[in-house]
Amino acid sequence: MNRYSFAERVWLQSAFLLLAAIPATLVAREFDVRTLNDINVWIKPLKFFSSTAIHLATLALLATFLSDKARSAKWLSVMAGVSAFAAIVEIAVIAAQAGRGVASHFNYSTQLDTLIYSLMGVGVMVVTIPALVIGIWFLRTPVTEKLTPGLKLGAGLGLTLGFFLTLVIAGYMSAQPGGHWVGAPRTDLGGVPIMGWSREGGDLRVPHFFATHLMQALPLVGYAADKIFKLHGKIAKRAVWGAAVFGLIVAVATFVQALNGRAFIG
Repeated sequence: MNRYSFAERVWLQSAFLLLAAIPATLVAREFDVRTLNDINVWIKPLKFFSSTAIHLATLALLATFLSDKARSAKWLSVMAGVSAFAAIVEIAVIAAQAGRGVASHFNYSTQLDTLIYSLMGVGVMVVTIPALVIGIWFLRTPVTEKLTPGLKLGAGLGLTLGFFLTLVIAGYMSAQPGGHWVGAPRTDLGGVPIMGWSREGGDLRVPHFFATHLMQALPLVGYAADKIFKLHGKIAKRAVWGAAVFGLIVAVATFVQALNGRAFIG
């Protein structure tokens, strides 16, 4: 088969497309002085361009470690096409709402905005479900010369655990009419640098971040254990399990911290 399967090309090209939109968004931020939650309206699209591109690139990269049969399977191609399309539409909607000068999330101000927010929730599920499917495949498939023990477990645990934690935390956050703040002023001004998390109270985006990025962190731990540190299979898997437990503790602890209205970094 070709070096890259159809699914891998679709996910990777979609990631590059989102990254290519960043320069134009940076220009828009410089010339458009409108604000939302006291920060520039284009900051949220910038974050979502980056995070969604990372997610799609992760799926593309990890899919290269699937068996040749799985990589060429029609179900994977269809899943990749649908999820990539949903991701692009999702980000386009976020950018369009920014262009209108209104919030894309937690926006119930009109029937249209309420409908848009509801449909975005469906879109997010379509984008993230491939992580669960591929993660289960990694957990069930045997170790091979290409798919080494640490990477196999890291990819399997990272994708599945990251999916379920994100489902719970993001699902809870999206259902809050007051937004992602808990006991904090409804402003993103003066937040943690780059991330923007509130420093004056709880912020549900913190556990959401740690939960979602287990999808990248655990495969990296597994790859490093196998390829860089060249640990024995059992030791490599213990390293992955240790990282998974640590990641789970961090995600749950920051979730509880946010629910109690305490800032991650004061």
